[in-house]
Amino acid sequence: MSVVEILTVLASMIGGLALFLFGMNTMSKSLSSMTGGGLDRLLHVVTKNRFTGFLFGTGLTAIVQSSSAVSVLTVGLVNSGILKLKQAIGLLIGGGLGSTATAWLLSLNALDGESVLMTITKPSFFAPFLAIIGVLITMFAKKEKVKSIGFALVGFSVMMIGMNLMSQGVAPLKELPELQSMLMSFQNPFIGFLFSVLFTMLIQSSDATIGIVQAFALSVGVNFGMAIPLICGAQVGTCITALVSSLGTSNNGKRTALMNLYYSLLKVIPFMLLFYGLNALLHFSFLDSSVGAIGIPFVHSAINVFGACLWIPGGSLIVAMANRTIPYSDEEKRAQENVLTMLDQNLLSNSSIALSQTDKAVVRMAETVEEAMESMVAYDPEKVHTTRILLERISSFRDQIENYITKLSANTADTKDTAFIMLLTNSCTAFGEIGVIAGNIVSSLERFIESGGLERIQEEDRTEIRMLGSTIREIIEFTAHGYETKNATLSGMIQLGREELAGMSEILKKRHLRRIHGEKGRMYSSTAFTDLFYTQERLVDYCDIIADSLIRYAQAAGTIKAPTAEQTEQARNTIRELFKDKYEILHIGIDEEGRVIDLSF
Repeated sequence: MSVVEILTVLASMIGGLALFLFGMNTMSKSLSSMTGGGLDRLLHVVTKNRFTGFLFGTGLTAIVQSSSAVSVLTVGLVNSGILKLKQAIGLLIGGGLGSTATAWLLSLNALDGESVLMTITKPSFFAPFLAIIGVLITMFAKKEKVKSIGFALVGFSVMMIGMNLMSQGVAPLKELPELQSMLMSFQNPFIGFLFSVLFTMLIQSSDATIGIVQAFALSVGVNFGMAIPLICGAQVGTCITALVSSLGTSNNGKRTALMNLYYSLLKVIPFMLLFYGLNALLHFSFLDSSVGAIGIPFVHSAINVFGACLWIPGGSLIVAMANRTIPYSDEEKRAQENVLTMLDQNLLSNSSIALSQTDKAVVRMAETVEEAMESMVAYDPEKVHTTRILLERISSFRDQIENYITKLSANTADTKDTAFIMLLTNSCTAFGEIGVIAGNIVSSLERFIESGGLERIQEEDRTEIRMLGSTIREIIEFTAHGYETKNATLSGMIQLGREELAGMSEILKKRHLRRIHGEKGRMYSSTAFTDLFYTQERLVDYCDIIADSLIRYAQAAGTIKAPTAEQTEQARNTIRELFKDKYEILHIGIDEEGRVIDLSF
């Protein structure tokens, strides 16, 4: 062959491979974006049983057409806390078998026959029609999910065109002695396996490697002896994608990527040892036969069925190997308490799942705020250290959530998602500010206690401030529960509760001033005491912000309408009933116009 012919073949191969990889990547991302926010809930159900997890992983990979994409998604789901390690193993095993769908699909191009039915079933025939349909959908569709269908069709068509270009490009190499010599070297299982591992690591796609082998099988000729080690090596080399994606994750994310690698090795190596061991005894004659386009997906499927039969029952061993490689430590357990593992960077490409995970993070933050408030309102010097640890955790959560929301916002265009992001942002900020104010209260209490102020105030003052703190804690608990359940009605009650609290607080401050009137020795304690009242009231101001954000989100989503005057009064009566015991203990009442009044004088 001349230099020009060699360069032409090389250009066709590289161009075909580029189109194949681009088409596969486009199709995989488009199909992944169509999975929706219910995927995490579905996975919780199907992965409880390893076999159903295997079936789901097989189906998901067959649809998405990328085992690497599913393994990366699994790493993200485990890292984010949606799945546990033992739940992920079924998905990884299923991902291996599901990846064979691409090879089976490509093999349709090898169908022989001139009939209309045989012609129209070939991807090389119908791919251009799917391409034009996909282009029209992307041009005129307004909904993002509909556009994703269009991009998936275009991606599939480009992948098929790339496959045909590779097949046509390598055809002139059929008579080249050097190529035949190289292909013959792959009959050595070690050489073929190692070459395939390295090549697949380079292009990060086992489907592409197997697609190239199919292209050679169609145009040049590849026998079973060459194909088997190449297919085995491709399934190990593709693990590099999940390993790379796990570098920025938690240890659980890294363990999941290792499980993917261990499974691939424990699937391929026993298969090769068994196969070549039997070959040494029986001398399989078919190894010198042409594999053809159909033989490649058959071998690919056989390896993965073998692996599934071996490791679906024994998957716990793979989990144990990953845990042994990266053991759990006390430091990791402590560090995980301050890290929101559900905020995984790998999930940002799917806005629905990422929004759901951010919501879970804000709920976790709200629960931590509840813990901190419970510890703080005890006004116990021994609990100050515990309170400070919780408040530092709240501050860390705020930073993590805000950074994640910033990245998420760049990938979100849907109006409803934008409204939800606004709710997440406002709630995260408000819960964070509650933590900041609580920290100021703890500092004031420490100074108050150190100065002996606690001994200088009367028992009535202590009772009233504890009662006020208890009421504020309840409102914060209402707020956290209202956020978790997205209960806009409860949020309306929180706003009314804030009004009742303001009246209660005003009366208690006046009582305190009346009690200390003329007692000059207690002026310092009085200032610190009244400051404490004002500071605690600010906590509820941020509850009001969260409540307002919940109501706005519910109205934007169309789940509630503005309450009527009658509904508002009913909510107000409910709040008064909740505070009734506290009113009676503090000798506070409600007049006919609904105002809080002092009954102690």
